[in-house]
Amino acid sequence: MKSYWIDSKKKKKGYQALKENIETDICIIGGGITGITVAYYLNQYKIKNVILEKGRICQKTTGHSTAKITSQHGLFYKYLIDSQGKEFAKKYYEANQNAIENIAKIVEKENISCEFRRTSAYVFTQKLEDIQKIKDECDAVKSFGRESKFFNSKRHKNTTKSTIGNRISRAGTV
Repeated sequence: MKSYWIDSKKKKKGYQALKENIETDICIIGGGITGITVAYYLNQYKIKNVILEKGRICQKTTGHSTAKITSQHGLFYKYLIDSQGKEFAKKYYEANQNAIENIAKIVEKENISCEFRRTSAYVFTQKLEDIQKIKDECDAVKSFGRESKFFNSKRHKNTTKSTIGNRISRAGTV
């Protein structure tokens, strides 16, 4: 599968491999969105840092992503509540929401032209056996005070099944 993000940046200049010892305060391993974000904040505080990436910057997990930044990762919150407790699931949700807000602030502050926009995140199925799982996920998210809606859409053309889904607001895409 090809990646739009990687293919659209092929003509961009790469970085030279590290050929000598250097001195730095912090060494960041990995040049994906997380490593670059860490470097961004360290630079805000004038902390000398270097990113080490064995390949090209943003070419692995980040480069092969859909650029969807979300707190809804499939049917996950019911599992987290069952395995780790409601407070843990809530903190996980809030950490993901904070990451979305953090990215939005950086995009605005740095005036980054990346088509960032807020959209809803959906989990859906056309399998009857998964309907209760989606309802349980909605209930799980609502249990720690967050918005989640269950819906059953009208039948779509060219399909004999309804789409059942869960929507969580405040995802973002770039």
